[in-house]
Amino acid sequence: MYCVESCPLVIRDKRSLEFTVTRSLIKLFKTGSAAVISDCQKFFGFLSITYQIDIRTARFLEIFMTSDNGICMLFERHAKIGGNKIFSRYGDVHSVSDLRCAIDELFFC
Repeated sequence: MYCVESCPLVIRDKRSLEFTVTRSLIKLFKTGSAAVISDCQKFFGFLSITYQIDIRTARFLEIFMTSDNGICMLFERHAKIGGNKIFSRYGDVHSVSDLRCAIDELFFC
């Protein structure tokens, strides 16, 4: 997951990463049941890859937008649009902490 937040990923890329993690968990827990893997993820507090990427990307963009770096300032508008796109997927969310709470509600309930 190193620096994945700085790369534009399409759904296919996220699904590929999710598949890799799921297969690893299947081997680790010696099961073929998706329900068992899902429960293990919840009990161990391991968010799905898609949620992790969204949180990491939103945090990255938030830091990017508050930077005093001249190059970051040039792309601040683009970063704000990207952040708002992520936030809008989860309802009335306007910050990374709100995003984390919304994702925890979705994933762990």
